Amino acid sequence: MSQGRGTLGGMTKQTCRDFDRPMLQLAGRQHYVVARSQLRDFGTDRQTEHRLARGLLESVHEGVYRVVGSPDTWQQRVLAACLASSGANAVSFRACARMWDLPGGEEIVEVTAPRHRRMQLDGVIVHESYFLTDLEVTYIDGIPVTRPARLLCDLALLVERGELRPHTYELAVQEAIRRNLVDIPRIWREWERLGGVRRPGGRIVAAMLNSYVPPVRQPDTRPEVRLLQLLRAANLPEPEPQFRLRLSKSRHFRLDFAWPDEKVYCEFDSFKYHGGRDRYMSGATRRLKLETLGWHGVPVTDDELDAGAPLAIKRLLQLLVQRIPRAG
Repeated sequence: MSQGRGTLGGMTKQTCRDFDRPMLQLAGRQHYVVARSQLRDFGTDRQTEHRLARGLLESVHEGVYRVVGSPDTWQQRVLAACLASSGANAVSFRACARMWDLPGGEEIVEVTAPRHRRMQLDGVIVHESYFLTDLEVTYIDGIPVTRPARLLCDLALLVERGELRPHTYELAVQEAIRRNLVDIPRIWREWERLGGVRRPGGRIVAAMLNSYVPPVRQPDTRPEVRLLQLLRAANLPEPEPQFRLRLSKSRHFRLDFAWPDEKVYCEFDSFKYHGGRDRYMSGATRRLKLETLGWHGVPVTDDELDAGAPLAIKRLLQLLVQRIPRAG
């Protein structure tokens, strides 16, 4: 017997619209991935199977589907991993650092799930935790991620395993603080809640927090944070970040790092920020003006910073030794 007019596989066109419209609206908010449990809010498993059979949906993980033809993005893959099991799953560790745009981040699929769920997913690094609740999770671009304090405690575990360099971890902590994503007391509270030194990576966190010295004021950019890290590692006198050199009541120069008593400064001289004829000419005029005022500066290029700033540090040491007033 032929199917009745206005039906599709035994379902009316109205029934299809009542399912497809909310499905696509939901998928559009979730990087075009949906979970079967979500589809049950407005449809049946039979309707879902029908879309799979017709090639409108395809399986990513058990019970998680992507809309066929949608962009295959990293964000889609990490959200699909989070949807693969109910509960407080969240993007974590290196993937989470990438979501927060912090050092140490990688576009890999890495999530944390409650310990008792025992998730195993193809292509996904899964961490299990007894201490993951909704309070530790927030959302970026509709994707659940661990909050910065939890993230920084987790990254220390990778340092302990040798999977993350200590200076990258230190830079991540400083960058998160510079951007006001977190503060030292909040990291201490999360460290204690997670078990303190008893937790893997706990001693790394404690050592970092105990040795943390806040700058007089926060640097403006991540490269400047890295530069401060290198200046401190070289045991140079502590500079003053974002120092304002007053020229008149209405004019001043702002120096990335300065030693005002010695009239020495150091600046990150990136082509990205200072490229182009107008900026080049402005920068040259500015350096000449500083020279006439008795200031000596050391520029740090992108390549010099990537190399650890050895030439800049050597020159700063020379300038600071020469210009420190001698007693008597």
